[in-house]
Amino acid sequence: MTRAHDGCSLIPTGSGVIDAEHGAILDLLSAMTGGALFGLVELTALRREVAEHFATEAAEMVVLGAERRERHEHAHRSYLASIDALVDTAKRGDPVTDDDANRLMLWFIVHSNTADTDLVETARRAGDEPPMISMDEWLDSLDETDRDALRS
Repeated sequence: MTRAHDGCSLIPTGSGVIDAEHGAILDLLSAMTGGALFGLVELTALRREVAEHFATEAAEMVVLGAERRERHEHAHRSYLASIDALVDTAKRGDPVTDDDANRLMLWFIVHSNTADTDLVETARRAGDEPPMISMDEWLDSLDETDRDALRS
């Protein structure tokens, strides 16, 4: 379990790639909420990391139904828009507050622990479907069973 500086935890999703990306994003957010000054450079790095992570998840979302996929993608777009608004604030030279960073952190943890863990579990279940067997393979397996019976 990955912990933010304030004790909030990310639940492992079970996907090594997604969990590693979550850890990298959490590191950026933790630095921003840890009392250190942050601004345009940190927000730009966060925006880039989050966008790349959302692209990773988008590839996994093919297993979701259309409505669930749209809700998940909408959440991603909204989060990126929140980061973009803070980038614009920083570009104007206006301060970005700890409250802003804390809201980004809270959203990320809740989303990761709910929607992302569900996404990975759904993908895993979709991958656990029994393999389809062709008629030829099935007939061949019957022949093998008959041959084995004759050898005994």
